[in-house]
Amino acid sequence: MSVASGYPRISQAVGLSAALCAFMIGLAVPVAVVDVVAGGSFATHAATMAVIQLVAATLVLWYGVKKTPGGHRAAFSFRPVSAFFLLPIFLTAIGMHILLSEIDNFTRVFLPVPDLLGGVFEGLISRPTSIWGSVLLLVVVAPITEELLFRGIILRGFLALYSVRKSVLVSALLFALVHLNPWQFAGAFVLGVIFAWWFVRTRSLWPCLLGHALFNAIPLITGPVLQLEIRGYSTALSEVPSYQPVWFDLAGCLLVVAGLWLIMRALPGDRDRSPEKEIEADS
Repeated sequence: MSVASGYPRISQAVGLSAALCAFMIGLAVPVAVVDVVAGGSFATHAATMAVIQLVAATLVLWYGVKKTPGGHRAAFSFRPVSAFFLLPIFLTAIGMHILLSEIDNFTRVFLPVPDLLGGVFEGLISRPTSIWGSVLLLVVVAPITEELLFRGIILRGFLALYSVRKSVLVSALLFALVHLNPWQFAGAFVLGVIFAWWFVRTRSLWPCLLGHALFNAIPLITGPVLQLEIRGYSTALSEVPSYQPVWFDLAGCLLVVAGLWLIMRALPGDRDRSPEKEIEADS
């Protein structure tokens, strides 16, 4: 068995995910109490949320790396990836953002977003005073910390213990669950599967990091920067849900298909070595 095998098993990965949630909640509660007492809104500011996630994730990552045989070299794979992958990553991220926006519309029809949570989500995108905090949270901190944990420590460890399918699906499920709300669950799960597939195909975290950062940056670009107005896509969470134009959904499908097809063309066929040997070679 390779030096990177044995950690984490599924139960241990659940523990890491639960610890991340617990640390984030534990750090957020005191800040929220101060807001209630002082009448502020510091707890919902994007920069504050970024710091909370960074501290919580750092603690979990430190423990995960410490438990991983081989340390950070075994936990995190940053193989060089061809610049060609920028195109399929770009196409897939845009297409998935369109399609998951429509899935979100369906979800909100049957399960409306609470006003408080909706206000927090909208504030991350549209609040002028926190735009750089939003960039820090959504484009920098979230992609780095989440990819290092879920596609780094967890998925890479799973691949040495379980089948590729099981590793991809379980790591994506945990990634979806730590978002702690049903409105992001479906989207996070689908993205978790795609990012995991990218890692399996390239054995590198670079595509996952870039795709995650780009996906999170899209609403900041289409909203405050481009001020794009498309029914159902730019509709505020506080408004009645409406569905996107058919042509827009079809465009999303085409972009995703094109992106995934290009990845498959770039990496045809099966790898010569098993996931376990790939991991051992990187360690």
